[in-house]
Amino acid sequence: MRLEISGLTLGYGRRPILTDATLAPLAGGAVTALVGPNGAGKSTLLRGLAGLLPARGSVRLNGQEMIGLRLEERARHIAYMPQSLPQGVALTVMEALLGALRASPTSEGVLSAAAAQERAVALLERLGISDLALAGLDRLSGGQRQLAGLAQALVRRPKVLLLDEPTSALDLRHQLSVMRLVRELTAQHDLVTVVVLHDLALAARFSDAVVMLSGGTIHAQGTPGETLTPARLAEVYEVEARVERCSQGHIQVLADAPL
Repeated sequence: MRLEISGLTLGYGRRPILTDATLAPLAGGAVTALVGPNGAGKSTLLRGLAGLLPARGSVRLNGQEMIGLRLEERARHIAYMPQSLPQGVALTVMEALLGALRASPTSEGVLSAAAAQERAVALLERLGISDLALAGLDRLSGGQRQLAGLAQALVRRPKVLLLDEPTSALDLRHQLSVMRLVRELTAQHDLVTVVVLHDLALAARFSDAVVMLSGGTIHAQGTPGETLTPARLAEVYEVEARVERCSQGHIQVLADAPL
């Protein structure tokens, strides 16, 4: 699996948010974290890759151009999890998963009702939320809604998985559980996974590559160690920071003062 992004420009109306973004190819089986301050263009890039914004440039998946495809055709390959699910949805978690499978074809074609239910149940069990299967989305806590949103993105077994801040409403235990599961599924199914994260320690620990955005442009791309440096944190986040490794070898980002 291989996702290539070149010359990508995205925005809302006539206002460009991300301009001429070109990335090194994103490989299957690897997690790429998008980081940067508020307004840098992280969520815009994710929405553009999902086909939810008008775009200029090129997004190729295994050589096939995604820009210009009908949304339902792009959804066959790409799954997108927004920051939060829509409010006021009266569906149960199980109904939402089955609806996601019916809404657009999967790469495997149309599943039978029994196969769809079996897949949904297995996924909820793997996420540890099988007890929420019959709970209404409108009655879930913020963290539970995020886990349900992750299940909706995963149930179709996409080739590209786009996650917008999947851990922001989760407690520490569930942050680690979700990111570990995302890594496992990415490797197991050879997914191209792109995830927006504000927590730089999570990004460093669970991603293979980090893309740092600033002011609507790509500021840096590389391994966590290459990208998360004190100099770049000063330039992009305007903080004086230290980047150190803990006793287990994980990168820690310690912000000491604003600049």
